[in-house]
Amino acid sequence: MKNLNTKQVGYILGIGLSIIIVTAFIFSQLIFPVVLGKTPKVEVPDVTGMNLTKAKRAMQTEKLHVVVKDSIYSESASAEMVLEQMPGAGDKIRQDGTVYLIVSKGSATVTIPSLIGRPFQEAFITLRNLELFTTVIDSTYSDIYAVNTVMRSIPSAGEKVTRRSTVKLILSMGSQAIMDSLEASAAYDPF
Repeated sequence: MKNLNTKQVGYILGIGLSIIIVTAFIFSQLIFPVVLGKTPKVEVPDVTGMNLTKAKRAMQTEKLHVVVKDSIYSESASAEMVLEQMPGAGDKIRQDGTVYLIVSKGSATVTIPSLIGRPFQEAFITLRNLELFTTVIDSTYSDIYAVNTVMRSIPSAGEKVTRRSTVKLILSMGSQAIMDSLEASAAYDPF
């Protein structure tokens, strides 16, 4: 008897849940759109070639959402410039629809700045900001450059390299005469 009551309760709950789901579907798909009206369709503006900020403003004016789908390097477009859009310009979509953009990251190459005479930490930060890696390949004495300043970079200033490549640095160890006198004073220990 108890097993029969459990089945009846299960059937009643299943039927009740089905009625709720069907009712929600009917209201969301049939009644609400008829009573409230469907959202109007708008024409997608052409934002290719625009700066991303201006493109977003143009889409907001039409009550459209923007999603940056991808960012790619481009030798012909500056950073943050819209390269492609989907759906395309002139297509009609519902208000509050989404337009996907592909945006430029700028050039894939950068020009090596002059690093000669700069402290290593400053040179490191400068190269990191250009998306370049740094490695010190040698240190040598110099009467011209202070300790830990850049004496040479490979590739040198003005050369173009692709982002995320490595720039090799040769640093100064300071003057040989000063280092020799420091070593001599360290060797002489009267105590």
